[in-house]
Amino acid sequence: MERGEFPINPEQVLDLVKRMSKIESILLDEEDEDEEDLSLEDIFDEDEVELELELQEILGSSNLEVNEENLTRYLDFLKNQIKPPYQLTGNGAFDWEEKYVSGGKSKKEYEKLKKQQPSYTDTFNLLQFCDVGTEGIMVKVERTSDRREFILPLIDLDVTEEDPEHFELIDNYFLWFFSY
Repeated sequence: MERGEFPINPEQVLDLVKRMSKIESILLDEEDEDEEDLSLEDIFDEDEVELELELQEILGSSNLEVNEENLTRYLDFLKNQIKPPYQLTGNGAFDWEEKYVSGGKSKKEYEKLKKQQPSYTDTFNLLQFCDVGTEGIMVKVERTSDRREFILPLIDLDVTEEDPEHFELIDNYFLWFFSY
């Protein structure tokens, strides 16, 4: 994968196509006055309401605030839904590699450090969910190329294209963590 490229997730593409189809049908039906008028905001509001209902069910509460108690509930939910081993990869440059990825630092040094540090270009097997911390849910992963183990925040990881089965679970966690 080239710098600046994002992995294509088939589930996201399918979701986008469904949304676009829904928008298209609304726009084509605009002339039909018997239909209820829906705006793009209404469509996205529906998705937001659906997400909020799902989050309330996961957390067992209408309080969707990201706090230690809710993180622990989300952790328990994910432990029941996702069984290791499960493949993940970085969803963007890790903090340590930002200065190398954005340029200005030695590529040779970067390649050397990537052997010791986890990289967003690596593929990992999820070994176990650990605990919650200031960076959210922490997971123990094993890099597939050398079996080196790391503890990483789940928010820094994403599903691989080869293993999209639980994409929505990870994506909803990501949306919740950064939105509430």
